[in-house]
Amino acid sequence: MKRFYKENRVFVVLMAIVFICVAIIIFLLAKYVVNSNTGNKYGNRLDGIQDVIVTGDKKNEMIGTLEEDTKVKSANINVHGKIINFVIDYTKETTIDEAKSIAIKCLEFFEEEYRNYYDIQFLFKKSELEVEEEKDKFPIIGYIKAGATTISWSNNTK
Repeated sequence: MKRFYKENRVFVVLMAIVFICVAIIIFLLAKYVVNSNTGNKYGNRLDGIQDVIVTGDKKNEMIGTLEEDTKVKSANINVHGKIINFVIDYTKETTIDEAKSIAIKCLEFFEEEYRNYYDIQFLFKKSELEVEEEKDKFPIIGYIKAGATTISWSNNTK
C-alpha cells in the first residue's frame, strides 16, 4: 500500500478530494430535498390568516342568506388559502344584472379586514337553461382582488 501511495501520490490526493466533494454535494442535495417537503404548501403567504378565518358557521350563514333569495337555486362556498370561491346556481328566470347584484351583496358578508385579506371569486351558473341565447351568457365568472373595490367580470357573451 505504501508503495502504491508513493508511486501515485497525486492520484490518491486528487481522488480523496473528489470523494470529499461528492459527499458534500450529496449531503447538501439530501438536506435540500428533505427541507423542501416539510414546509407549509402555501409558504408564508398565509401569515395573518388566523386573524380573519372564515369559519364553518360563517359559511353556513352566508349560504343560508343566499339561498333565501328566490333567484338562487343553490349556493356553495369554498375557502382555499387566501381565495374564497362562491359557486351559485341560479334559477332560469335570473338575469345577468340580478346575478351580479347578488354578488355585490355577497361582499357585504365580509368586514373590511376580510376584504383586504382574501381574493373573492364568483362562478354563476344556470343548470336549467332552455333558451339558446342564455346558454351563451352563462356561466359567468367574477373576481375581486384583496383590497380592490370593483369586481372584474368575464366577458364571455357573444
